[in-house]
Amino acid sequence: MTIDFFQLFSANSVLVVFTIIAIGYVIGNVKIGQFEIGITGGVLLCALVFGHFGFQIDPIVQSIGFTLFIYSVGWQAGPQIINVLRQDGLSYLTIALFMSLGSFALVVGLALVVDLENALAAGLMAGALTSTPTLVGAQNAVEAGLVPIPAGSTSEAIIESISVGYAITYIFGTVGLLLLVKLLPSLLKIDLVEKAQDFAKERGFVAEDSAKEAERPILRAYEVPSVDYEKKTVAQASSDFLSQYQDYGAIYKLKRGNDIIDVSPDTTLEPGDKLAFFCSPKLHEKIREEMKLGREVLDEDLVDAVVDVVEVVVNSSFAVGQTIGQLAIQQEHGCRLTRLTRSQIEMPLSPSTRVQRGDVMYLTGERAALQQLVSILGVEERAAVETDLLTFAAGIVVGLFIGQITVRIGGIDVGIGNAGGLLVSGIAVGFLRANRPTFGRMPAAARFILMELGLLFFMVGVGLNAGGGIIEALGAVGPKLFLCGVVVTCIPLLVGYAFGRIVLNMNPALLLGALTGAMTSTPALGIVQQAAKSSVPSLGYAGTYALANVLLTALGTLIMLL
Repeated sequence: MTIDFFQLFSANSVLVVFTIIAIGYVIGNVKIGQFEIGITGGVLLCALVFGHFGFQIDPIVQSIGFTLFIYSVGWQAGPQIINVLRQDGLSYLTIALFMSLGSFALVVGLALVVDLENALAAGLMAGALTSTPTLVGAQNAVEAGLVPIPAGSTSEAIIESISVGYAITYIFGTVGLLLLVKLLPSLLKIDLVEKAQDFAKERGFVAEDSAKEAERPILRAYEVPSVDYEKKTVAQASSDFLSQYQDYGAIYKLKRGNDIIDVSPDTTLEPGDKLAFFCSPKLHEKIREEMKLGREVLDEDLVDAVVDVVEVVVNSSFAVGQTIGQLAIQQEHGCRLTRLTRSQIEMPLSPSTRVQRGDVMYLTGERAALQQLVSILGVEERAAVETDLLTFAAGIVVGLFIGQITVRIGGIDVGIGNAGGLLVSGIAVGFLRANRPTFGRMPAAARFILMELGLLFFMVGVGLNAGGGIIEALGAVGPKLFLCGVVVTCIPLLVGYAFGRIVLNMNPALLLGALTGAMTSTPALGIVQQAAKSSVPSLGYAGTYALANVLLTALGTLIMLL
């Protein structure tokens, strides 16, 4: 039996899509030194090759991918749109606007100087900034009929030109940005480690050592010895040790005879008492040595507890705006915060890190204590084992309807298109969900797969569309388009850094994080954090990322309307 693979792939869009995604994942995970092009880049490269050999897919696949991705971008940005205006918010807002509008102006200027058509200019901006939302906005403007089609051309040809521009500039946009953020501190003779430490001290925290905080707590009980503890309070007994760590909450239970007694710093200890501690293994060892406790005891009343891990979406008016230190999770509830993420970016576990609406806290503790803590902080994400597809689908429907609304101005129908409508709807649903968690359930894993799969479906379509004409385009406009891409990748970052330092007086470590967020480059954030040996840059990244996604989508549409 003979299998014609070319015919098999030509007749089966599903086979083409998932083959490209699988191979793209392999390519994207290949590292050369510290650099890798990432999953999106790997899928794009693979799709370009398939497209060059004439393979195509049903257009509905790319449309579904576009819809899932751009709506998810809005949904993720929703809780952070208001938060970005809080602590350091004006600086983040200014950086996001400066970078987005500055990049847009630079691209428009270059297009005029080197005579690039709008489609290639849109692809240039999207690729040089590695901004998929810009690409989505530009292509959707064509598909929605917002862009006049020149005589002798077609919407398909314009979309192909956008994809070609994106493909030619994307690789340097990825690798070049990583190189630039890695070399910039050295070129400017900036000690990024020192600057991150300065910021940490200024805000009253040591940002790094979150790894030790992430150790899973365990429950152990010890006997209070007959010496040194006569009529001492818990605070007195632990003053030389636990008070340094603000860890009174690590004392889980106290048993005296057959009675369980509530523990507070003022509780008086008596010989023969049994103390149960809920803390990390390392802290157990130090507690026993420094508090001079007796033998370990196995008492069911003390150690028979259900220890659990929960994810909590912060949305309570009590928690929003408080610092981690003010929430006193360990001291008052005996639970431990092991991770804090914002827009899927991990934040420093520092007493001065301010909690925002929509943040996700990963907490470990005894189940009853966790339930009480969850009621104070927000809603338990783990309880949402099912995705509320009704709200998800309804939000998309509303967004698509919004995208169809147009206003006639001077005889021209003006609208925001499907991309703008889906963004608006996604932002609204995400914001409402963060404030009223009674609807719109979407666990983190569901959010990731919907957004990631939508992006990859879309990128497969982009690569296949561009693959057919990329060889000709490389010969015709490739060199000048590539050089323009280098300029658009480098100049906004350098000018943005100067603006942030001179005008906004931002800390370099925080500023570089904000700049990578404004350019929506998570790999670049990783390079900055590695250079700073700190998670401080993630604060800046989270501050600009959500707003930049929204702005760049709108600018992708706008550049096609010029």
